[in-house]
Amino acid sequence: MMNKGGLHKALQSAFPLRERMAMMLGLRFDRNYAALAAPAPLDVEYWNIIVQVNAEGWLDALARAAHETVPGNPDLARLILDGGLTSVPPAPKATILPRANDQALQRLVRLNNDFINIAQFRERLSALEGQTCRIEVDGSPPVAWGTGFLVGPDLVMTNHHVVQTIPGDRIVTCRFDYLTDAAGITVRAGTVVPSAPDWLVNSRPADPADVSLNDTDIPAPDNLDFALIRLSRPVGNEPRQGVEGPDNPPRGWMGIDPALTAKPDDDLLILQHPKGSPLKLGIGRLTTLHGDGLRWRHDVMTEDGSSGSPVLNGQLDLIGLHHGGDPNEFRTARFNQAVPMARIVAWLQDKIDPFWTKTP
Repeated sequence: MMNKGGLHKALQSAFPLRERMAMMLGLRFDRNYAALAAPAPLDVEYWNIIVQVNAEGWLDALARAAHETVPGNPDLARLILDGGLTSVPPAPKATILPRANDQALQRLVRLNNDFINIAQFRERLSALEGQTCRIEVDGSPPVAWGTGFLVGPDLVMTNHHVVQTIPGDRIVTCRFDYLTDAAGITVRAGTVVPSAPDWLVNSRPADPADVSLNDTDIPAPDNLDFALIRLSRPVGNEPRQGVEGPDNPPRGWMGIDPALTAKPDDDLLILQHPKGSPLKLGIGRLTTLHGDGLRWRHDVMTEDGSSGSPVLNGQLDLIGLHHGGDPNEFRTARFNQAVPMARIVAWLQDKIDPFWTKTP
């Protein structure tokens, strides 16, 4: 049986504008919004719709249509998975029999990669997008400065070179949930969280080798180009929207396992705000371990504004910090570059409260 309370909260999260809900009802069911709910506060209208739809016997269909309309919403995704309301019935298990000539057609090419559970991947990615932010400085309009991500309830990581260039009289803010829908239309301006007064918790600069045209130059082990920013409130302990509850969990933050690493040809994914745009996902591979692994060179697409982005592996674990690209502007860029998270954590050991040991 559909959890009506869970659906009520999920619809408010996925459809903050009643016009979007009305469009979904019209397109998917040819139903008029006003005929289902009299004018009232949004949460009351949505509850009245649920009551009416349940009475008519198509509540499961409403939940499924809402999820298909806003597939990235974690509340709807969880509701659909928990309720067994996938869009198609489960397929019967089949026995795979080898066929003549099939062995040459189906092969494992990259043995260091694995298949991905789509539902788990989608839900995990949705959570991570809520933990990534655009670094801004105050202004009208605010000026995008880079990308960052939560590594604790009130702790954001980005690049040192991002915050190094912020004028001392400007206020640093982090904008979460700056997203667009599938049509490319901005659907929310996001949640803006100012930094604390003494916001710079710890940092290390980039290395001159990172901008050297001599490819044999190797960065110093301690020059890791990271910065930790303290926010004015623990946004990681707050839900992305609405009131916290069983169906509306806290935003959370990105956990760090210092034991995780990567090697050439591994898949990499980077959540980022290129040129200050709404959140994007870049996908590519690690190509080279530069300087005995002090830097990871990769081919994921990035632009100005992507500095400070989280680097994820194929299982969406945080493993690195993107910080720059090929410094030789006289040729087509041959690589982008990241700092391994394990190197950053190793340097921070015994210098700071070990935030990486705390589970989101």
